[in-house]
Amino acid sequence: MFKNHFGETVIVVLAILMGLIMSIASIMVNRMAFNFSNVFKIWAMITLVILLASIFIPYKEWSSKITRAIVHSQRGALYQLIDNILPSLILNTCNTVIVSAANIFFNETIPAQMQFEKWVEGIIHDWPIMFVVSYFAAFIAEAAGIWVAKRNVNQ
Repeated sequence: MFKNHFGETVIVVLAILMGLIMSIASIMVNRMAFNFSNVFKIWAMITLVILLASIFIPYKEWSSKITRAIVHSQRGALYQLIDNILPSLILNTCNTVIVSAANIFFNETIPAQMQFEKWVEGIIHDWPIMFVVSYFAAFIAEAAGIWVAKRNVNQ
């Protein structure tokens, strides 16, 4: 993430947009009250997790290496479709595990002895749905990040 200002800008915009899109989807999927408090809380958590994962996990580099081994032309749609799978897998897994834990553990409305079970159930329920959401939202968020970076970063 910190290799250049352009990449940092893309990641920050991506994290903010992905956080917003995924928070709204999460609220809808889990039938939570749709209000500013819930949107902001979940949006902030998802954005933070994406930023932290982007700092510590070089998922984009791994994805590029794997995708280049499968698809030799980096210009085609197939390359873009495959290149987005690994980042979506990693970011979605991090988000599902951490945000679910933050919402379930130490929640006084859920009995302590049931929290782990509810956490695992939540992961199993949310992960596949949120993976699809994150996969497609990443195209929009990355395009927005690149647009912002091109407009604002001197290379």
